[in-house]
Amino acid sequence: MSIEQIQYLVDALASRLGRAVVVDDQDLRLIAVSEDFGDADPARIWSLLHRRTRPEDVSYPEIKQLAGPARIPENPALELWQRLCVPIRCQGLLLGFTWITDRYSDLTDDQIADAAHTAEALGVLLHRRLVAAAHELQLRQQVVEQLLSEDPVARHAAREEALDRGLLDDGQAAVMVAGYRDGAGQGLSPAGPAAFWPRRAVVVLVRLGEFADGDLAEASDSLLAELKSEPSRAGGWRVGVSGPAAGLLELATAQRQASLACSLAADGAAACWSTLSADALLAQLAARAPQGIIIPDGVLALLADPAAPMLASTVETFLDCAGDVQRAARELHVHRTTLYYRLGRAEQISGLSLRDGRDRLLLHLALGLRRVHGKPRVPGLTAASSADFPTDVGDRSRNLQRRAG
Repeated sequence: MSIEQIQYLVDALASRLGRAVVVDDQDLRLIAVSEDFGDADPARIWSLLHRRTRPEDVSYPEIKQLAGPARIPENPALELWQRLCVPIRCQGLLLGFTWITDRYSDLTDDQIADAAHTAEALGVLLHRRLVAAAHELQLRQQVVEQLLSEDPVARHAAREEALDRGLLDDGQAAVMVAGYRDGAGQGLSPAGPAAFWPRRAVVVLVRLGEFADGDLAEASDSLLAELKSEPSRAGGWRVGVSGPAAGLLELATAQRQASLACSLAADGAAACWSTLSADALLAQLAARAPQGIIIPDGVLALLADPAAPMLASTVETFLDCAGDVQRAARELHVHRTTLYYRLGRAEQISGLSLRDGRDRLLLHLALGLRRVHGKPRVPGLTAASSADFPTDVGDRSRNLQRRAG
């Protein structure tokens, strides 16, 4: 293991120098630390407790440019003693830093040369570690792509490979899909095993136990916040998360759930499959609606009316509330008299009765499909276009409106 070899080199150098040696990676995250020789200042103690060095303590932009060993001056305000910084490089890549306390500038030239020689050896090991990590990431991505495949043979083979190589555990799993409205999603790199497409990313979550209530919603919110954290990524990101899947073989279904949730999420928001309710089915019905679908005339009349935005929203809210007038009025922030008037007007225009179960079902489905049609689509997920709802509503329903008065 390279980490064991790294630790051996760190301990050996510390023993020769009689001083503590710390090695960070290129992002100042702790990799290895030797025993303490009583030369740890408060800043060093903080870095050990938090497993990283504070960039402001060591002038990070400057030390990244170092070609060789250099002393970092003392900073009493930060309780930081002077120390020697030796950059760790291999094949021109900056891979980390070696830190040695040198409060009184009493490290000899030979000792500094020894530290530099050790840093070269550490660079070789860290480079191997980097290459191995890149290879494992590529392998994980390939396995994830196969696990998300619709081919059951490929999924079974990918599951066996994931378990044999220790890449994933076959516990409860879930999928998150992140989508972007334009081409700014190139190069997306969320944490965790992922497969990437232009403007789209799929992230797989695996847990040995079970997901607790709220875990998946929290994960999707965290991913969305990460995507929106950089100015170049702000804007049209949206995230959908599946429900819990029983194991790795169920990831293909989980991906479809997450894609549907993502397609229904507003820009800059996240949506969970488990909370979609009827929209989960409506989205799939919309995706399979044939071009030129014929909408019943009563619905066309309602949608063609100048007051359609208000009336359609009122009717859908009323139906969402299962016909509870008081609750619907609260949801719409209107008086019950206003609600009754709007519902009556919708019945008059459409010729449909909200007291008839089949008419209510027709309106609820039609208005739900219309709302789902208008949501932005996720790359890679087939969805019907808004053209599935005829654009000649006004012409086709003019006579019906005359009859409805």
